[in-house]
Amino acid sequence: MCFISIKKNKINLKAKINRILLDHKGSYTVEAAFIIPISLFLVMSFITIAFSLYNRCSIERAVCVSALRASEQIFKNSQQKNMEAGQAIQDVLAYNLLFENEIQKDISIKGNTINVSMSTSEKIGEFTTKAKKKAVDPVLFVRTCRKIKGGLSQYDAGGIQEGRP
Repeated sequence: MCFISIKKNKINLKAKINRILLDHKGSYTVEAAFIIPISLFLVMSFITIAFSLYNRCSIERAVCVSALRASEQIFKNSQQKNMEAGQAIQDVLAYNLLFENEIQKDISIKGNTINVSMSTSEKIGEFTTKAKKKAVDPVLFVRTCRKIKGGLSQYDAGGIQEGRP
């Protein structure tokens, strides 16, 4: 009788081991423990890169707008042009930057040339952008355009050659 009991226990033990090894109830939990952190890391990385690119575009826009505004101030002195360019940077970046970054700006005006550069360091690296504009006298610009238009009489005001549809 004792021998039959030991044999039965071995069969029961073997059946239990097979059931535990072939049971897949916890496999989804183990797979999720590996997949969810990796997927969350990838999603957060893409979001961080998107925010960083948006900030770079905002800084690029601020540099271009400030150089343009300073170049439009042809009848003002260099200090007033510098203030106008600085104000333009503040206006553009006031509502466009997503994170407060330390931004170094440099505005230099030599004669009728305006140079604006900004640099910042972000999580994915440093970024520097520059813009250079030449101040144009609007009166001289209009006069030059009128001279060109007068010299090209075969063109009408729309730029289409007369006699063609």
